[in-house]
Amino acid sequence: MMNYFIISGNHSTAESIKKLLYYNRKFAKIFHNLEQLKSFVTEDDYGVLFITSSTTYDLYDLCGDISLQWPNLKVILISDVEDIDYKKAMYVGATDIVSLEFEEEEWKQALVKAESIIEIKMEDLEKKSDQKPARMITVASTKGGIGKTTISVNLAVALANQELNVVIVDLDLQFGDVPLLLDLQPKQTIYEWLKESYENGDGKVIPYVTYDPHTKVSVLAAPSSPEFAELITGEHVSNVLSQLKKEFDVIIVDTPPSFVETSLVAIENSEDILLITSLDLPALKNGKLAIDTFDLLELNDKIKIVLNRDTEMEGMNKNTVENILGRKLEVSIPSDYKTVISSINLGVPFVIRSPKTQVAKSMQKLVKQLDSKPDSNQRKTKKRFSLLRRR
Repeated sequence: MMNYFIISGNHSTAESIKKLLYYNRKFAKIFHNLEQLKSFVTEDDYGVLFITSSTTYDLYDLCGDISLQWPNLKVILISDVEDIDYKKAMYVGATDIVSLEFEEEEWKQALVKAESIIEIKMEDLEKKSDQKPARMITVASTKGGIGKTTISVNLAVALANQELNVVIVDLDLQFGDVPLLLDLQPKQTIYEWLKESYENGDGKVIPYVTYDPHTKVSVLAAPSSPEFAELITGEHVSNVLSQLKKEFDVIIVDTPPSFVETSLVAIENSEDILLITSLDLPALKNGKLAIDTFDLLELNDKIKIVLNRDTEMEGMNKNTVENILGRKLEVSIPSDYKTVISSINLGVPFVIRSPKTQVAKSMQKLVKQLDSKPDSNQRKTKKRFSLLRRR
C-alpha cells in the first residue's frame, strides 16, 4: 500500500499539498515535526513524504535523518527558491526538490518519480515474500574423524550442480575445515561478522560469506583461531541462519562432533538432519545416543542415517548398523580412501574431480533421496521440546 505524508511547519502550505494530492485521489496525513511522524510511521511503511522548509527545523538535516530511519519513504523537499540546493538534496537522500511556487506539472513529475521508485521496491518485496525460504540440512555426528565435513562439502557441491544457490556454514567453530576442502583461504569468518557487523555495524552477514567460483558454493567460515569459538553463541547462529535463509536455496550446516548450543540451534531449525556413522562400535554407540537425544527433542522425523566408508567387514554390515541404531539407512557411502584423500589434499571435491567413482555416485544418490522427501512447508509442524533455554 502506498502512503502519503507531509511534514510542514506551515499549516497553509501543508493543506495546499494535501488538496493537490486529494485532487489526484491520494490521501495524505500531516505532521508538524519528526516526533509526530515517529509515533505514526513504522519502518515497514512504504510511501511518499513531502517536507516543506520551516524555521523550526533544518530541511536537509531532517531529510537525512528520515532517509536513514525510513528507507521505504521517498522524500520530496519543498523549499524557497533561494534555498534550493540540488546537490545537498541528493546527498541527504531526497528523491526531488521543488520550489514553494511550483508549477503543477513540476509537482506531478516529482510525485511520479517518487511513486515509481516505491512501486519497484514493493514489487521486489512481493517477489521475495513469494520465494520459499532455504532448505536447511545439518550434517552431524557424535564422533570425530568420521568424514562429516567431507560429506558436507561434497553434498553442497552436488546440490550446487543442480543450479541451486548453496552455502555451507562451518559451525565446527574451533577446528572447522570446510575452506580447506575447497582450497579457500577466507579473510572473513563468522568471528569477523560478530565483531565488525553484529556488534558495531548493520548486522548483515552476506559480506562475510566467501564464494568459490570453481564449485559455485558459498562458505561462512569458522573463526581462524580456536579461542574465538566461545564468543559465538546460539543467538548469533540463529541470527546468521535467518539471514542466510533469505538469500540461498540450500544451507548446509557442518557441526562439531558434539551437541553444543550453537549446533543445537542449527539442528532444531533444520528440515533434514544427516547423522553420519561408520562400521565401528564406538561410532554406532554414540550414534544411538544421538538418536535418543533427537527423539527427546521430537526431531525424529528429520533424521537420515548416512553410513560412511562402507566396506566388507567380518561381523559388521549394514544390517548390523540398522539393528543397533533402530533405523533404516538413507544412503551408504562406499569406502574409497584413495579418491577421498586425493580430493582433500588437492582441495577439489571428489564429486567434481572423480564424478564416475562409486563414492561420488553415492553423493548423487543422497541428493536424490533428499529431493524425494516432502517439502518442509508441507510437513505438519508442532511445538517441540527444546534443550535450549528460550529468552
